[in-house]
Amino acid sequence: MKMIKDPLRCEDEGFFGPDSISWRISGPTIAPGIVALGAYFFLNPWNATIGVANTTAYGKPMQRITLTAEYMYAMYFGDRATARHAADVVNRIHDHVTGTWGPTGDRVHSASEPRNLMWLLIPYGQTALDAYDAYGPRRLTPEERDRYWREESTVVGELNRIPRELMPQSQAEVDAYFEAERHNLAFTEAAMRVTDVFFPRPIAGIIPAPSALPMRIALASGVAIAPDYLMRLLGREPYPGPVKTAIKAVHRPLFAAMASTPTLRDAIPLTVSDSVRTLVRRARTAARTGVYDAPRATDSSEALQHRPENNALAGA
Repeated sequence: MKMIKDPLRCEDEGFFGPDSISWRISGPTIAPGIVALGAYFFLNPWNATIGVANTTAYGKPMQRITLTAEYMYAMYFGDRATARHAADVVNRIHDHVTGTWGPTGDRVHSASEPRNLMWLLIPYGQTALDAYDAYGPRRLTPEERDRYWREESTVVGELNRIPRELMPQSQAEVDAYFEAERHNLAFTEAAMRVTDVFFPRPIAGIIPAPSALPMRIALASGVAIAPDYLMRLLGREPYPGPVKTAIKAVHRPLFAAMASTPTLRDAIPLTVSDSVRTLVRRARTAARTGVYDAPRATDSSEALQHRPENNALAGA
């Protein structure tokens, strides 16, 4: 089933809207955020093992990245029906993905377990926020970060069947969550295989010339915001502090120029898929004009219930 179903509609501004933190952090700076996300994600032994073993459910690593990008754009920019549809697709996939890990292979996990889902969602939000702070037009305030975790991340969590009471409600709770999870992280053989996607070795082949520069920019800017302890677990020496500062200073004007140029602002959606490009374009047009698709006759009562003026997060 497609993550974003056709015909693509825009009946309301969705669960978030143009004033949300989620829209703000989904611009060009999401590229280094996704690179840093790989450091979190694949150091979780179970996630790394499942990412390698379940090619039927997820596809190859780059295909999985594409599916994840489609999903998050559907969550953030889609109307409520689109977001719910994407959540249903992902939930069905997770219901059929199980695996074992541990020294004797006796630890059985399901992808739909809230704890496993949290390690997908919380690192995604953290790296997206960190990337925006490093390369966006300004740093988010502590209050804005807390608002993202309390009002926006929890909505996506609930759509993924994570009870609200399990989701962190502030940046301080997120920091405590990562500290508690550190002892569960390890660089396994499975992790080594999938990290080649983010940190390709010379033997992996030559990067095509047109994508070499964007790849270098994404990798350097992403590694610069990845926590040092994660890079060391990956067997790579983290950048020294002055190098991180220099990378951020050099790349910040580039990301700022992209964010302020309409044709480049959504360069990332452009590379994901036609559906994502169309979804983001329609969402931005509707937000600017206030014109949304008329509710479908078959579900007009639900559509009217979720019009923008009834969206609790609108203008958050």
